[in-house]
Amino acid sequence: MLLSRSRVVPTLATRFTSRTLTTATKPAAATGATEPEEPPRILPHVDPRFQYGDVIIIHDSKGERRLVGPLRKGGFRDNNVGRLNHDSMIGKTPLSIVETQLGAKFSLHWPSLDEYSTRVKRQASIMYPKDATTAVHLLDLFPGAHVLEAGTGNGSMTMYIQRAILGPGSHLDTVDIRNNHSLQAEQNIERFWRGMYRPGITFWRSVGGLQRVIKRLTGEDQGKTHYPGSGPSSAQEQDSTVLNKDGRPMTALELKRKELTEANEVLPPNPHPKGHQYDAISLDLPDTLTVLDDLLPLLKPDRPMCLYMVNMSQVLELVQWMRKNGAGYSVEKVLEVGWKEWSVRSAAVRSKVKGRVHVGGFGDVSPLQQSSGDGTQVAATTAADHIPDDAVGWVCRPLHMPIGHTGFLVQLRRSSAPSSEESNTPIA
Repeated sequence: MLLSRSRVVPTLATRFTSRTLTTATKPAAATGATEPEEPPRILPHVDPRFQYGDVIIIHDSKGERRLVGPLRKGGFRDNNVGRLNHDSMIGKTPLSIVETQLGAKFSLHWPSLDEYSTRVKRQASIMYPKDATTAVHLLDLFPGAHVLEAGTGNGSMTMYIQRAILGPGSHLDTVDIRNNHSLQAEQNIERFWRGMYRPGITFWRSVGGLQRVIKRLTGEDQGKTHYPGSGPSSAQEQDSTVLNKDGRPMTALELKRKELTEANEVLPPNPHPKGHQYDAISLDLPDTLTVLDDLLPLLKPDRPMCLYMVNMSQVLELVQWMRKNGAGYSVEKVLEVGWKEWSVRSAAVRSKVKGRVHVGGFGDVSPLQQSSGDGTQVAATTAADHIPDDAVGWVCRPLHMPIGHTGFLVQLRRSSAPSSEESNTPIA
């Protein structure tokens, strides 16, 4: 079992000036190049020039965007229009133009969080930007908040949460049962904008899932590595091996998870003091109902929890379970988020101009078109400048592939008053 690495959380000043990003030297799978040792790296908003180790976005003349990197000495990216060498990008600033050996031109850019999270390498389904940004809104996050996330996946939601809370004293605990998913997520976060959002995140990797981590966070687990139950001697213990807390029969996966949990599994120490509570909790789990009772004392009173559920059947099960059990939560909102992206571009009315003229986009000229120099874009721009106003029309229509249903977001709120034990414990 690979363990999350112990890291010192730097101060806010350190986070936003210069921070050393230690990355092991790895061979580049596609190129055979090695990544050189890197000096302390300055965050992109301070020094936007591209360096080895950066992950960037390139735009072609058609507006297509591709993620490239990490940039390595001697590395390259092959395209259908030629090879793009990593070395040609080093030292360049955003909006710079680079060429392949065939003369195709690309403009260089830092990726936005939306672009990065939807294009980065992943081993699990992602939380799309439309859902992630809405979830951050429902969680009512603020700089310096403490948040618990279960279901790390590829780290996309983790980065959206971290962007909202990053500040003095902030902390994010993120849990996943899949070791490879969690490791990939940590790597993805370290590579975005030179690791800007990495400080203050603890990655919990446990085959026992969130329930196992909850025991460590609440102090019930004081470093034990073996748990009774591997050889049940009583009827009660025998029943517990085949039934979940909510009475459902355990699936084969759940039985295997329990078996592995009861084996020798070691977790990192609890980074929080006794009685610590979270300002918000985000869950993306298939078995949410099994952990709600255990999470209640970890959430501050009157603070929100956001659940991501794939279908309405899960939402109905949640509401029915809450009606039966109470559980100290109230349902605030159930949302399905839909985005419809539109294409708005100018076009010349052929009957009012001589020849065939087309002006793309919003009427602006991209940096790539301005500096291409091959005559095609320049001719189009020149023609556009001389089109009479009465010959310019506008095409406004939805894109042919709108983002469809991805899931439901359920906002819960802790509605129960703090227990006597909570009231007597200083809030950390």
